[in-house]
Formats: sequence, C-alpha cells, structure tokens
Amino acid sequence: DCQEDHGGGHGHGGNGDCADDCQEDHGGGGHGQGHAHGHDKTSRHDNEIGSFSIVRQAHEVEPLAFARWIRIIATLPEEQGKLYRSKGVLAAAGRSAKLIFHAVADVTETSDGPDWGEHEQRCCKIVFIGKKLDRKAIEARFLPLLQPFVEKLRPPLRAASPSFSRGMKLDMLAQRGVLHHALLGLWTKDVVRVSQCSAGLRDAVFSPDALPLFQTAASGLPIGAARGLQTREGQMWLHALLPMNSVKKYVLAWRGAKVQLATKCTGEYMWGEPLRFDSYGDVEAAGVMWLELQEITDDSTVNFVTEFTWRPETMQSFFAESGSATNSALVKLTVDDPADENNEDELRFRVNLNPEENPDSSGMKMHRMSLQLVGGKTSTYVYQIFFHTIDPTYQVHINVPDHRQPIFPTKEVFHQWHPVMAGLKARPRLRFLLRLKSSDSGPLDAMCGCCG
Repeated sequence: DCQEDHGGGHGHGGNGDCADDCQEDHGGGGHGQGHAHGHDKTSRHDNEIGSFSIVRQAHEVEPLAFARWIRIIATLPEEQGKLYRSKGVLAAAGRSAKLIFHAVADVTETSDGPDWGEHEQRCCKIVFIGKKLDRKAIEARFLPLLQPFVEKLRPPLRAASPSFSRGMKLDMLAQRGVLHHALLGLWTKDVVRVSQCSAGLRDAVFSPDALPLFQTAASGLPIGAARGLQTREGQMWLHALLPMNSVKKYVLAWRGAKVQLATKCTGEYMWGEPLRFDSYGDVEAAGVMWLELQEITDDSTVNFVTEFTWRPETMQSFFAESGSATNSALVKLTVDDPADENNEDELRFRVNLNPEENPDSSGMKMHRMSLQLVGGKTSTYVYQIFFHTIDPTYQVHINVPDHRQPIFPTKEVFHQWHPVMAGLKARPRLRFLLRLKSSDSGPLDAMCGCCG
C-alpha cells in the first residue's frame, strides 16, 4: 500500500498506458532499476517524506529559464519543505542533446546526455524527493518553464536531390555546415532576418541541429577569440553559444532588467568595450542574472554591469611574487539625479586584493578582497550598493550600506586555488553587477538571502 514513487533511474522509456500529459512517474524505462525496493508489513516510510514527478511528452524547457529555476530550487524556502534529491531528463529548446539534471540538497548539477533519437519523442521528466514538499508551490515555478516542442517546418532531407550535380541545394548547404559558416559573421538579429526568408532557412537556424553547426563554425576562429559579444549600443552576437530561442530569452531579459553597460572606453571602442563571452557558461551566468533582476520591481534602483580589470603583466607579477597585493584599474559610474536632469554623481571604484595570514591554513596563500570607493564625500546622495559577480564558476556578493567609506573591507577571503583566483589567472578581470540606490529612497532589496 506504499504511495511513494520508487521508479527506476532517470529513464527515457515509456510510461506504460499513461496519457501523454500524465504527471505521475511510473518507473519503467530508463537505465536499470535505480533505487527500487520492497516493503514488508513492519516497515513504513516517515509520512512526512514523499516524492512526486512531472512528466510532459512533446514539451521542452528553455535552457536559460531552466538555469534560473535551478537557483530557485537550490534555495527552496523552508515553508515549501526540504528537498533531499531531485533528478530529471529534459528536452532543452534548441538543443539536440538530452539535458540531465541532478540535485542533492542544495548542490545541483546539469550535463548533456545523448542526443534525442530521430524517432524518439522529446519530453521532460523530473522527480522530487523530500520532506513536507509543497507540491503546488514547486509545480507553480516549474510548469511555466515547459513549452510545446515545435517541429521543423519542412521534413528532413532524406537523400541528395537528382539535380545536386547542377547546383548545391539549401538543405545540403545546411547539413554540411556551409550555411552556418556564412551566417556566423553576422550579428544575431541579422541571422534572424535571414531565417525569415524561407521555411528551409528557418529550420536551418532554429532547429536543434543548428547550434552544433554554429559551434563547429566558431571552432575555426583564432585561438583566444571571443565566442559571443554584447555591445554598448545593444548589438548581440550570441548564436555561436546559445540556441536562437534562448537568444530571444536573453535579449528580453536584458531589456526587462534595465541594466546599463559601463565598460571601459578604448581607442577602438569610444563608448565602452563590449561584454565578451568565451563559453556557454559565461553567457548563461549573465542571462540568469538578467532574469533575476526582472523579478525585482524597484524603479529607484540603478543597475550597472562593469568589469574591474588588470593588465596581464600586473596579474602575472601578482601570482609570481608571494605575499604581493594588487589593485584593479578604476571604474567610473555616472548616476543621474532623478530629481534634477542637470545633476549627476560620478562614483569611482577599485577592487583590492591584499595578502592575509590565516593561522588555520598554514602554508596556504590567502588574499582578502576590499573595495576602494573614490569620490563618495562629494556626491549629492548617499548610496547603498550591492556588488554581485557574474561568472559561471563562483558567486561573490558584497553589501556596502554607505558608499562614502573610502575602503570597505569585505568578508571575502580567497586561497590560491579558489575559483576567483583561478579565473584571474585565465582572464585578468572581475565582472560585476552593481545595484545602487540612494538612502533617501528606502532600503535596497536583496537579490538573494546572503545579500540582505
């Protein structure tokens, strides 16, 4: 009489005689029997521990929205229960590979599984196991992620056209990646325009097969070249990293987040350098940040994205010399006065990394991060500031309640193997979201519990 779900594995198999919109997990399929076990008359589960599943055939999740949801499920509010484990196999929009998700408590992991078979129906299947789980609340956040899978507008090419010898067909250009090599050099919005010319072009750009072909084309770029860009003027070059549907999600989130790009000006970029993305992780971290900002409704808060940078030779010297300190280049932000269009505050910041001894970590090099705040005493307003890193490998959140403090020592201390230090070795910059609000406008809302 056990009512709990003990189905095997994270299977891709069928669900017996279930309807296509069945929300229950009946076990079958998958990779083996998972953790299935029997019961006897003397054993009973704790009646507060339970599980439930969500299964949707012919549906998929948008990858950026799912990445945002992962952060939510990893910090499930106490009133919604305690999540012990979650696992799933999902179809991701614009991706040919199965998306494998696994979570144990607040530790989450995603990876690419095998590709969906040519005749295999794409679907989403996920199971939640925990104590006192609020199923309605969890479903209310997860179900909006699901969207119907859109088939190609034209059937796939089965064989070469008899007229192939007289000229290359569009389908063949797409299959061989020639089309995607040609489209790689366009801004992403221009790729969308090209896709609107015909059903065949639309399929070539928006189908799950498109991203691997764009990535193959990008692999021919010079070593060290960016794989994605976002300019101060609003141009996006993202189709070598994101499926086209995810590009749309990214752009809408960016606009809804109302973020100002405040990167350094150079001879090549008069109004500021573009945001550079070297990997899918880079652009996912940014996209999730914009989605989070969308959920905060506070018109009195100003959001900036900026980068604290070092010269490569400065960073090389910093890591080569034991016990050395380093300071980033100054970053300048201009904050408009909402009460006076002719008035503005100029704020300047710098990140410092100073050596620090820790008796509990003998022989380990440690550095504490501090923030240098320049010009605070001459500003019209007193600002509260939250600093949030935008990076796929680490999260640093710093709450500065009063920007007039010249040196703000943070609680952030890093050993030499910390992802922050490893990231600085590879790329001498720290990318931050800065959220500013004048003290006269009330408290600055936190984006997460650790920033409050």
